[in-house]
Amino acid sequence: MKAWVDLYSAHQALRTQGAEAEKQIREVLRRLGEQRPSVFQSNVQSRLQPQRNPETGLQVVELNRARRGEEVHLHQLPAADQKEVHLKEARLTVLLLLDRSRQHLHQFTVMVEGKRSDDSPWTVAVHLPDDRPTVKNPSADRQGHGGCGHAALHCHVGPTLDVQPKVRVPLPPLSPGAIVEWVMSQVVPTAAFEPALWPNVVNARSQPLR
Repeated sequence: MKAWVDLYSAHQALRTQGAEAEKQIREVLRRLGEQRPSVFQSNVQSRLQPQRNPETGLQVVELNRARRGEEVHLHQLPAADQKEVHLKEARLTVLLLLDRSRQHLHQFTVMVEGKRSDDSPWTVAVHLPDDRPTVKNPSADRQGHGGCGHAALHCHVGPTLDVQPKVRVPLPPLSPGAIVEWVMSQVVPTAAFEPALWPNVVNARSQPLR
């Protein structure tokens, strides 16, 4: 059981990154948007917009809320790269829920919904559930029966989020920016969208510890 207790504790520690979460994600989006060719329209990072709830004081940060997410223009990739991409359309959703002070991360979602070439649906989603108790979830982010079957930070991959069985894959305590990188690397599995190419990983491992 200790492994799952340690993982839950590590996921809880992620929630203290509220002040950095938006900054990290904005930087990742900026970098992806500046690639040539890019799968995003220009200045994608500017469409990550905060909105404060006047009643609760909580702040919701969403990517292109007016259009329910940001379109991923997969057709703009070079022909050689398109052979590695198995979706014909995709849309990226990013949502953060921060407390009044913007220091605590209550909830975090990164999701891509799309269609394969045969028009069948496909979804990948990473969730850090809301840690505020509600009527629906009185135990807040302690959902399911335990930390093994429903780790706090987890991902779903499948046709939709509702297809059974709903498999929840535990994720390590990646930062919000790294999670956006991971999701995009699944959707666009090309060298340009891989932030940790193997030569760089090997080189980094060979550097002496400081």
